[in-house]
Amino acid sequence: MDSSDDQSEQEHSQSEEESVADEETSSEDDEEDDEDDVPKLADKEFKEIPFEDLLKLQKKLGTRVYNEAIFGKAVSKPKTVAAEKDTKKRKTDTAETYSESDDDDSGPEEISSRRKGPTFAKVRRGNNEEAALQRPRDPRFDPKQGYFSGRKFRQDYGFINDLRTKELKKLQNKLHSTEDPEEAEKIKFVMRRTENQVREYAKQKQLDEARMQEKKQARQAISEGKRPFYERKSTKKARDLVQQYDKLKEDGKLGKHIDKRRKKISAKDRRKLDFAT
Repeated sequence: MDSSDDQSEQEHSQSEEESVADEETSSEDDEEDDEDDVPKLADKEFKEIPFEDLLKLQKKLGTRVYNEAIFGKAVSKPKTVAAEKDTKKRKTDTAETYSESDDDDSGPEEISSRRKGPTFAKVRRGNNEEAALQRPRDPRFDPKQGYFSGRKFRQDYGFINDLRTKELKKLQNKLHSTEDPEEAEKIKFVMRRTENQVREYAKQKQLDEARMQEKKQARQAISEGKRPFYERKSTKKARDLVQQYDKLKEDGKLGKHIDKRRKKISAKDRRKLDFAT
């Protein structure tokens, strides 16, 4: 009984192999027939045709049809039974490995580096123009407001200096009436600061007038057809020092200013000596 079963199995396997072989031969015959059906130019005709005509023919027919006509249709090799079995086996092996890795919780999942990861999309909240309009902005540092001009500022807000002079008078009255020494020190500090601001305003105002006078003279010279005269910075500095000296002498503060200046220069020289040693 066993021998008869073995013989039947062998016969069955042989019949299967013969059927597979017949299918392969039939497929090869069909492919050969397909190759014969494809129009292919002869070698002699291909050599005799000029290159310019070949280019025109390629442009007219298209690259794929032209290549099939000249070189013949590319035939893909049929897969054998063994190759199909190998591919099925690989698929089953990969499925088993994936299932094993899913069941295993020992480590994180490995992602292939060949695939590009997802990019995070930028979230746009509303329109950019609307967001820019709603955003608060400081006019001091905003270029849309223009550039700062000290002369224009002093011209438009000159009343602030008048308010400071009035405030000085009020502070003087308050200083005379107060008896608290700490409060008196605070008032003196505010008075010194306000006096410095008033003095600086007057100085800048004087410089503005001098600059405007120079510009006026230059424009007048140009209108008359003359060459305008521009004073050097060194001569301006010397003239300003002379004016400052005369003013300090009139006010009786020249000696105090010279002593202060001498102390400042000596301290500067002392710092240089300390740095050198």
